[in-house]
Order: sequence, then C-alpha cells, then structure tokens
Amino acid sequence: MPKPPNTEDSAAARRWRRSLALLLGVMLGGAAVAYGAWRLSLDLALAQTQDDAQRHLRFVAHELTGALDKYEAVPQVLARHPALAGLLAQPTSQVRVAEVNALLVDVARDAAAAAIFLIDAKGLTLASSNWRDNQTFVGQNYAYRPYFRDAMASGGGHFYARGSTTGTPGYFIAHRLGQAAGVVVLKVSLDEMESNWARSAGDLMLADARGVVFLASRPEWKYRTLRPLTAAARAELHETQQYGDLPLASLAREPSRVSDDLRVERVATASARLRALVTELPVEGRGWTLLSFTEIRGAEQIAAGRAWAAALGWVSLLLLLAYLQLRRRRARERLAAQGELRAAYDSLEARIAERTQELQARVDELHRIERTLRATQDELVQAGKLAVLGQMAASITHEINQPLAALRALNDNARVFLERGMQADAVGNLEAIDSLTQRIAAIVAQLKGFARRDELRVQPVQVATAFQAAVALVGAEARRQRVTLACPQVPEGLAVLGQQVRVEQVLVNLLRNGIDASAEQGGGTVTLQAEVDAAAGQALLRVTDDGPGLSDDVQARLFEPFFTTKRRGEGLGLGLSISASIANALGGSLQGGNREGGGAQFTLRLPLA
Repeated sequence: MPKPPNTEDSAAARRWRRSLALLLGVMLGGAAVAYGAWRLSLDLALAQTQDDAQRHLRFVAHELTGALDKYEAVPQVLARHPALAGLLAQPTSQVRVAEVNALLVDVARDAAAAAIFLIDAKGLTLASSNWRDNQTFVGQNYAYRPYFRDAMASGGGHFYARGSTTGTPGYFIAHRLGQAAGVVVLKVSLDEMESNWARSAGDLMLADARGVVFLASRPEWKYRTLRPLTAAARAELHETQQYGDLPLASLAREPSRVSDDLRVERVATASARLRALVTELPVEGRGWTLLSFTEIRGAEQIAAGRAWAAALGWVSLLLLLAYLQLRRRRARERLAAQGELRAAYDSLEARIAERTQELQARVDELHRIERTLRATQDELVQAGKLAVLGQMAASITHEINQPLAALRALNDNARVFLERGMQADAVGNLEAIDSLTQRIAAIVAQLKGFARRDELRVQPVQVATAFQAAVALVGAEARRQRVTLACPQVPEGLAVLGQQVRVEQVLVNLLRNGIDASAEQGGGTVTLQAEVDAAAGQALLRVTDDGPGLSDDVQARLFEPFFTTKRRGEGLGLGLSISASIANALGGSLQGGNREGGGAQFTLRLPLA
C-alpha cells in the first residue's frame, strides 16, 4: 500500500521555495538599483568634471595667447628702428654691430624676452641680445627655420622650437625689415607657464599641429607624440630642426571604457598609468591643441558610494515595508491590551500628581528658606560693616575733630584779617578752610560708601582703588595705635571680579585685625600687597602683620562664627566669618596662617577680571 504524502513537509517545502524566490528577487532588485545609481552618478560626475576641465582649458588658452600676444608689437617696433636698418646696410661695421647689440640687450631686458636677434636676408645673425654668451646667436645661420622663411615671404612668422644653438625651447616671433632686407626675431620662454601648470590642479599638455607635445605639466610627457608620426612629418621636422634630434616617441595611451559620450584613457606617467578623462581645446590661430587629463578615481568613488547608498536605501525600503506589515499585525494586539494600559496609566498619573504636589511644597519651602538665609546673610554683612564703623568711631571722630578745630581757628583769624584790611592773609585762610572741608567731605563720603546697603552684583574692581579706600578707612585707627600701614606698588591695571564695597569690607576687617595684633606688640607694620597667580587665573590680596601670630587652636577655628580672641566687648567674632562668606560669594576664598618671619598672614583670592 503506497505511503500517503506528508502534508507538513510539502508546506515547509513551499515556504522554503517562496523565501528563496523572495530573497533572489530582493538581491536582483538591489543590484539593479545599485547599478542604476552608479551609472547615473558616474555620468553626472564625469559631465561636471568635463565642464570644469573645459572652463580651465579656456582660461589656460586665454592666458597663453595673452602672454604671447603682448610680445607681437616688440619686433614690429624694432623693425622701424634706424639702427637695425643701418646695420643691415653696413653689416661689417663694428660700431653699428655694437650699437645694435646694446639696443637689443636693453629691449630684451625691458620686455622680459629670452632673446632678440637680427638676421640678414640670407639668414645670418648679425646682432643679438645674447652676444656676450658662449652660445650666442651671432654668426649662426637660421635660413632653415620656418619663422625666417615666413617672415621673408609674408612679413611675419611664428614658430615654437628647441633652440638649435642653446637647446633651450621657446616661441619665436619674427618680423621683416623693409623690402626683405632682413628679419628681427624675438624669442619668448614658456618655462614659467609650464611650471605653473605643474603646480595647478589636473594635468595639462600642449601639442602642435603634428601632435608633438612641447609643453606639459609632467616632464615625462614632454616631446612625446599623441599619435605616431609619418615619415614625411619626421623628415620635415628634421629639416626645420624644430625639436632637434629628439626621438619623439609616442605617448602610451589606451582607451578605457567608462562612458559612451566621454573619452577616458589610461595614460602612462613616470610612476604608473593615470586613468583620466581627456578634454581637448584648440588654441585659436596657432594650430595648437590644449589637452586636459583629469583623474576619475574621485568620481568613481563618489559613484560607488552613491551605489551603496542606493542599495542600502533599497534594503531600507524593504525593511520599512516589512515593518509596516508587522506593525499592522501588532496593532490588533495593542488594541486588546489598551484597556489595561489605560487603567494602569490613570492610576500611575494620580500617584505622580500626588507626589508632585508633595515635591512642589518642599521646593517652595526650600526657596523660602533660601530667601530667608540670603536676607539674613545680607543683614549680617551689613551689620558687620556697621559694627566695624562703630568700632572705628573714636578714631574717625578724632580724624574729623582735628580739621574742625583748625576750621574754627582759621575762621577767627580770617575775621581779624578782614577787620584789619589784610586781604591776602584772609584769602589764604579761606583757601585752607576750603581744603579742610574737602578733607572732611572725603572722609564722610568714604564712610557713606562703606556703610551703604547694596545687592551682590559681580563686576570688575580695580585693586589699587580698593586698597586706597580700605587704607583710608583704617588709617586713623592705625595712627592712634602707632601702627604703620605699608602698601607696595600694585601691578598696573590689576582688577578682580567682585563688588567694590564688599571687597573693601573684607580688606578693612583684615587690616583692623592686623592693626590690633601689631598693637599688642607695642606697634609695628601691617602690609597690604597684591600678587597675580596666572596659572589659577586669580589675584592674591595679602594682609601681613607683626603680631604674635596664630596658635594651632585659633587656626582651627579661624572662620567659626562668634569665635574671637579679643577681650569681651571688643568684638563679636563675626568679622572673619563674614569675610570668608563674602569671598566665597565672589567666587574666591580666604585663607589665614602664620608667616615664616613671625606674625599672621591672610590671603584673599579673587578671580581676575
């Protein structure tokens, strides 16, 4: 009895065949898309490259013809010079030869020509700008040169050739004198233009009507031919000696099939074969052809990249279609679970709203506490300034009382002088009174500025100005306690980022502490100086005293609020704490310690402006 076919195996085989057919279709489609993208991109890139090469060739041709045309008038003008006609009439006259040689030397130098020479009707050179050179043209016969024959026949001639005398190539421009009396010839060197080609983008060559390359950006291409020369052409070149005895071998060129509409060739170079797009442009009126060879490797790489991109796009499209199909399949499953997700979302949203309210309440409380702390800190800073002013009240009162007493004395004297008619003495007293009132006004203004309540706004502060203000505020107290304030020269233009009043407040606190410490030793010097730490981008404002210094216990609690080493009633112990807080708020720091020579030293670090 025959065994029945296995239904599951048949279905699996059909699925396998469908998958194989689908994979084959995807691969063929991707290959077709990639090839089309490669072909289109390469054609567009090569067309753009050819357009660029055509523009470059037009520019080079214009530059070449312009460089040669500017010399056309030189031999024409020289042909009218009487000295040349005189030499042709008296070719054996040494005086006329010397005169024409000197003339040609000057003209060649001014015109930047390689050489200028005069030939008689038989082709013999009578005078030349290179008459001093070992390889001079004088005495050479150039009757075989086409430029001589053309000039004698039609009045003018042009010819590019290697010099038969010097071996140096150049472009010859000839013009006939009178009725076939002779020819004046100017030779132009194109070496500078050839050097410019070697430095420019792309490779260039210039070929004559026979296809001989006589200018090229690559030295190995020079004096090669674009096509094999015929025997007649070689015989004519030998007769004119245009390129001397050079072999003039053909340039190795092989067509490379890349585009039906564009010429791509493999051209031999000194190191390898250059695969390049060939563009030609005839040079109008000279029978020459300019050729550009632009390597197409970059265009092929761009085309290959776009082909890969197209293939990836094809695969991405197929994946997108598969994803959309899978998405439709999964949509039904999502609809079934949507109800449960909505319920869970509503529950979670309620919990998040509740938690958000709690967090917002805490944030509001923190903001309130922060505002309270900031207000307290500002009040504490202001209280510290007022406390400093209160502690300095006696010294400040003495500082103001002295000029007030002097004002009374000067005023009484001025009245007496006026009664006695002593006007000059009275005016002197009034001027002294004016000076003393200005002094009192400056002291009061300094105190008002120091006591002013202000918000913290960071801006550039001149260190020298802050030093002067701080010293002015504590100067009276220092003199009362027989302490000298020293302030060395501040670096010119030194400024820090801070706030004028608060920087002054810190300096006043440090100076007063230094004055009190030095006074305990019976007097001394408190030094205020500034340095720059360029590596850290900070200014170091140091206050140094001659006091007993700081013990280890005191150093450990220096910036602790309400800690003080002074007697009861002489301080609250907030000065250094407030100063450290101000330094931190300004982006700096305050450190204290002992110096090696004795006494304490405090350093206020602030960022440079």
